[in-house]
Amino acid sequence: MMRRSREEIIADILEAVDNDINRISSIMRNVNLSASLAKKYLKALTDNGLIVEINGEYKLTEKGRRLLESMRNIREVEVELITLMNYIKKEISLTNDVKKQVNNSS
Repeated sequence: MMRRSREEIIADILEAVDNDINRISSIMRNVNLSASLAKKYLKALTDNGLIVEINGEYKLTEKGRRLLESMRNIREVEVELITLMNYIKKEISLTNDVKKQVNNSS
């Protein structure tokens, strides 16, 4: 399994908080982070105004909601790009197969 980037971890945390997974233990389990990493990321997100902590529960701020929406858009574009790349690879492979058939029949 590939390691997640810092941005992917942040997006995962913001997604969890947006889905009412908002206590540190639940975030740790849902996002698959150790306690120390979860605390580090939650502090950074809080310090940057992306989430707020109220009575032990984390909530998205408007800034955090806007960032999460942008990250969702990026993920959608990534999926579209992967789909296009796979299509192109398939078409190139078919083109190469046709060339081989033509060359073999001549």
